[in-house]
Formats: sequence, C-alpha cells, structure tokens
Amino acid sequence: FPFLPLHSQILCLVIMLFSTNIVAQSQQDNRTNFSCPSDSPPSCETYVTYIAQSPNFLSLTNISNIFDTSPLSIARASNLEPMDDKLVKDQVLLVPVTCGCTGNRSFANISYEINQGDSFYFVATTSYENLTNWRAVRDLNPVLSPNKLPIGIQVVFPLFCKCPSKNQLDKEIKHLITYVWKPGDNVSLVSDKFGASPEDIMSENNYGQNFTAANNLPVLIPVTRLPVLARSPSDGRKGGIRLPVIIGISLGCTLLVLVLAVLLVYVYCLKMKTLNRSASSAETADKLLSGVSGYVSKPTMYETDAIMEATMNLSEQCKIGESVYKA
Repeated sequence: FPFLPLHSQILCLVIMLFSTNIVAQSQQDNRTNFSCPSDSPPSCETYVTYIAQSPNFLSLTNISNIFDTSPLSIARASNLEPMDDKLVKDQVLLVPVTCGCTGNRSFANISYEINQGDSFYFVATTSYENLTNWRAVRDLNPVLSPNKLPIGIQVVFPLFCKCPSKNQLDKEIKHLITYVWKPGDNVSLVSDKFGASPEDIMSENNYGQNFTAANNLPVLIPVTRLPVLARSPSDGRKGGIRLPVIIGISLGCTLLVLVLAVLLVYVYCLKMKTLNRSASSAETADKLLSGVSGYVSKPTMYETDAIMEATMNLSEQCKIGESVYKA
C-alpha cells in the first residue's frame, strides 16, 4: 500500500493479520466436521466431557447449573456416587446433552445466565472450556454485543456435538463424545481413556495421526459404549480421609485377636493345671488305698443309726482322737 500514509499502512497490516488469524481459526475448527449428516437422526442424546476446575466448578451442583441438567445425571454418566457432590481438580466428567441441528451444524444449545464480567469469549473458554467458541455464540445471538452483555439475561451457548450417522450406527458406534483436545494428549492416550478405537478417532477427525493442531479445540470420540471413567482422583481424596480410620480399625482388630488368644491360652493352661492336680490327688489316693489294702479287708459301710448306737451318740467316752471313735 505505498500510496497510503504510514499509519494507514500499519492499520491495514493489522487488519490483514487479524483476518488471517480468524480464517486460520475457522479452518482449525473445521478440521473436525460438526455438520449435520444427512443420514443421522434429527437429534440424539449424547455427551460432552468436562474437567472439574477451581474455584467455581469443583461440585456437581455448580457444573450441572451451567449445563441446565441435574447433578444425578452427570454422576451416573461419570461413574460417581450419586451423593458425592464434591470433586477434585482435573477430574474428568461426562455431561449428558441433547444434540441437534442448528442451521447446517450440530450443536447442543445450552441456556446460560450472564454474570458480571462475562463476554462470549470468556464464557466459551472458561465456563464451557472451549466446547464452543465466541464466533458460534455470536452467530446464534446476532442482536447481542459479544463484550457488552446485560447482567442476568439468558444467552444460548451452542456446544459442538454430533449424532452418529447410519453407517456408524451399523458399526455399533453408539455415541460421538465431544472432547476438548489437551496439549499433552495423543491418540493412543485418548483412545485408552474412552475405550475407543484409534482408527475411529483419526477417521472422525481430520488431523491424521498428529493432533497438535487440535489443541484446545473440540474433537469427536466415537464409542461403542459409554466409557467407565477412572475414579482415581476422587478415590484418592476419599482414601486420604478414610485411611486413618481403616488403620485404626485394623489395629483394634489385631489387638482384640491377640487378647483373645492370650485369654484362651491362659484358660487352657489353668484347666490343664487343675486336671493335673486332680490326677495327682487321684493317684495319691490310689497309692494310699493300695498300701492299706494289704492290711485291711474291704471297708464296711455302716448306717448312721448303727454308728450312733455303737458310739453312744458320739460320746466322749468312746472318743479316741479328734474325730475318731471306738465302737
């Protein structure tokens, strides 16, 4: 632009760079095809992934509020206990949504109430974690200014999603889960996380084997069944709380077993000692009887009356010892 002043040339250059960036971003968005397949149902129940984040989205209740669904539905889809509302940072969730066609693209349209400081870009990138983008929100809400939104109004945020085509349904693919690709991800890691085929992931998203260009963009994960998400973050939290209790119970049980064992040994030893004493007494008696038997005949048993008569009612005259009487 040699015929323009310097400041005008700079302005034109900035506009061109900005436009080029927008076009590049649009091309990136189109690498995964979110158009409505002609042979897919008009709408379907599917899922988007969500990562628990601090400070506002570490509970199922807060997350369910921005998706206009129930905490129970997220808990069931995400392999969580129904009453376990508390989450840990970076915990992966599956959020059920209804996907359908808006124009020629597939979206799950979610109503969101604008708060202080919200803009299309801020809500799309933070609250909805890039499950949509500000241009798609702007196109669906053309009468609103992307950066000057009245507090309290309801704005529709279209989340990218897609229903399986007839061909995919024939291959027993039940869901196309929307997942925002992370910088550290690779096809093998993501396929293991969702129990999906690596080939299906590469086939559904036009990135080849290198998904670097998909960083922070939504992609589709074809699955034949709903994945059972790992509960390790939540379990780690629970284990940290319950570990002292488990250790205490284990120690208590061990101590109780030891005490019972000592008591059993003591009772056994006491019983054996008593039996030994009885056996010893019996043995002594047998020896005495054996010694006496050589001198006396078999003892004679007398009735009490005969004894009293023979000793004159145990008279002192018949007494020859402390408790011995003559008849």
